[in-house]
Amino acid sequence: MIHAYLICEPATAAPLPKRRGLRGAKLRATTAEGLAAVYSNHRSFAASPELVLAHERVIEAVMERGPVLPLRFGTRLEHERDLVAFMGARRAELLAAIDRVRGRVEMGLRVIPRVRRGGQRDETSSGRAYLLERVEKHRLSERAKREVHLPLTRLATADVVATRVTPPAILAASYLVPADRVESFRTAAGRLAAGVAEVQSFVTGPWPPYSFVALDETSAASAASGHPG
Repeated sequence: MIHAYLICEPATAAPLPKRRGLRGAKLRATTAEGLAAVYSNHRSFAASPELVLAHERVIEAVMERGPVLPLRFGTRLEHERDLVAFMGARRAELLAAIDRVRGRVEMGLRVIPRVRRGGQRDETSSGRAYLLERVEKHRLSERAKREVHLPLTRLATADVVATRVTPPAILAASYLVPADRVESFRTAAGRLAAGVAEVQSFVTGPWPPYSFVALDETSAASAASGHPG
């Protein structure tokens, strides 16, 4: 079994970084159709925070050399030839995706309401109070989208707003940003959020462009077997 980390251009993967992959495995690369995939060989293993971090570190190390299409942790295939088949079947799509993220990184934004003293709802709160709280959060979410998110989209080449957010967040979004504009993006996000007194924002990144690459184990396996993903 192989664990795949990313897809990139051959020059980006040669030579491979000296760091090791999951569980200290040697990193390997295979090329086809003007593309390269980085992977390591494994027997079965259980996911853990340490392995997820190791996966991320490999992607970041290769990304220092050029654009990459990061694969989610747990992207596993039976053989190297499955990766070759995948790259051959999706060549045009993968090359276009590499061009789309070239010179760009992913930045994240999370917006949460500021906690008001005495404003926490307890178990005995009425249904009316609960509904009012929901209405207020929706109002803040719409305002944050309008006054924080929308201006930030003008600094990015692409953006994605999460359809579901984990409380207490009321807005979560990702942005594809030119690598040389990371600091200006971070500064703009702080300034825009400061204009909405009822919320606070958290900017994360730069990250590999996960949110802008629709590649996973299922699509790779499907392409390798000749079935549409």
